[in-house]
Amino acid sequence: MVRRLILSVLALSVVAAVGYTGYVGWEGSRQLVDGGGSNPDCRTPDELFGWTYEAINYDIADDALLKTRNPDQKHCTYTGTIAGDDVVTDDGIHIGGWYVAAADGAGPTAPTVVLVHGFGGNKTSILEYGEGLHDTLNLVAFDMRNTQRSSGDQTTGGVLEQKDLRAIIDWLEPTKHPSHLGVLGNSLGAGTAVAESRNDPRVEALALDSMHTRFRYQVEQRLQHAGHPAYPGTWAVFLGVRIRTGIDLGSIDAQDAIPELTRVPVLLSHGTADTEDLPARTQSFYEDALAAGVEIELHWCPGAGHTAPAGMPVWVCRDDFAAWMLNFFTRNLVGA
Repeated sequence: MVRRLILSVLALSVVAAVGYTGYVGWEGSRQLVDGGGSNPDCRTPDELFGWTYEAINYDIADDALLKTRNPDQKHCTYTGTIAGDDVVTDDGIHIGGWYVAAADGAGPTAPTVVLVHGFGGNKTSILEYGEGLHDTLNLVAFDMRNTQRSSGDQTTGGVLEQKDLRAIIDWLEPTKHPSHLGVLGNSLGAGTAVAESRNDPRVEALALDSMHTRFRYQVEQRLQHAGHPAYPGTWAVFLGVRIRTGIDLGSIDAQDAIPELTRVPVLLSHGTADTEDLPARTQSFYEDALAAGVEIELHWCPGAGHTAPAGMPVWVCRDDFAAWMLNFFTRNLVGA
């Protein structure tokens, strides 16, 4: 009798553990796949910084509707029409964005930097990363798939988003003919930038802010922040994403791309208080890249974290961040 009771308790425990793990995997993967474009801010470059801009792959007149339909453009319910047919990825995603010419009038053939937003961000949220570059460099900001003006209904941790970046570069090259091209990515955008740049010789300089060196590290941290153990939940989330999208979140880990980065100069910026992408891992990535012969530099922002604009390096170290980016891209693009 006692033995049966013990076996019954063990069986119930196993069922409960499996059920709990299944729930964590399913809900965690849902949040990752569905929540990529959750930032409701739809302000344009003109409204944020007074910059003139061109709409990429949509009618700029539609931006006027953003003002009339949204009393507060930081919290837009209408974010515009989906992009047209001029910029489309090889898997059919329509990409919309902005082209912002350098303030000094250098012209379209001047060096250009493509800005790549992070998870939950969009082309509006990434603009501030180019604030220190605008005077002398042309800028491109765009919505990745499943975000505002770009089509798609799944976010894939950079695995498919690298196609979005490639499509923008494919548009930029024959349209503006930039003499040199750099990419600046934040968080998921940094991972996306690495994934594309490791095999795209058009990218000549790569700035990576608050990057996860392996995607599983960020999942581990997010689970723990939510009160869950890192394992087996992380495995369950990866499996859930695989079931939903067919992709492996770990297939583009930046740590594995180090051998391919020896051809391009790299800048890392990171907050010392980042609890999602731990500083120690960025330090290890930097040291491994140096050992592999990558031309790399690392800038720490004391006290900066990973989430909420006010806590990120671009805000906490605003002036220094702008100077790091300008110096890096000037040396590697303007002076190339």
